Amino acid sequence: MMISMIVLIGLLWLGFIVNETFAEESILITEANSIQEIDGKWGFVNEWKESAYTGLSYDNGGKLVLRTLHDRNYIYVLVDHLGDTHPNKGEDRAIVCLNSKNENPEKDNYCFIVTLGRKNSIVLQESTSFTINSKFKRIFKTEFEGMGGVTVADRYSTIPHVTYEFKIPVELVGKSNEYQFYVAAYEAQRNYILTWPKNIILKNNFDIPLSSNWGTMISPDSSLPEFPLSLSVLIIPMVMIIVISRMKVDFLNK
Repeated sequence: MMISMIVLIGLLWLGFIVNETFAEESILITEANSIQEIDGKWGFVNEWKESAYTGLSYDNGGKLVLRTLHDRNYIYVLVDHLGDTHPNKGEDRAIVCLNSKNENPEKDNYCFIVTLGRKNSIVLQESTSFTINSKFKRIFKTEFEGMGGVTVADRYSTIPHVTYEFKIPVELVGKSNEYQFYVAAYEAQRNYILTWPKNIILKNNFDIPLSSNWGTMISPDSSLPEFPLSLSVLIIPMVMIIVISRMKVDFLNK
């Protein structure tokens, strides 16, 4: 009876962790095969099939589809802007921001900007030491690849629309089971911007919100941590083994 209670408590504890982790402002990332080519469009049917899916709808009628995966070396993000059916080269753009949730409190925030029709993507670095006036600086010579293009048709829309692909080096942003995560897509024709998390108020279309307003991207299979397994998952069986072993010793000594 005692053992059953311990197991139940352990499962409830694990369930609490999972429920807290997969909160409303969280998306998932899965380990899968690398994307073969970063060309700014959903090139063939199975290209992003193994990635995690997040579908977003907005009050203005806008729609975004986010697809996320990693191969342990790179994080891949697809921003499928279904409502952007009027491509404006040099103006339409998307941004992805990341900050790994590891033990280093001074870990930097990184933002990656891809503009439709431009081959040279921008990588920005923000030091967390600037607590009052956050300052970004452009960094060069990274292995980041990004491209914006027009997808003629994919599984979400048969109308040609703007799509962005990101290939972010894990070595740059750091390995983590969780990342602070932010996405925005700007549509120049109608002058609006869609963000994730949703309902973020921006000063202008070039504004990047504080990382405290970003959401969370989670690796549910623990395939991108600094260590192989989540500490929370390891603690439960360890505690149960210790308690059960002590119960056996007490029983034999009676």
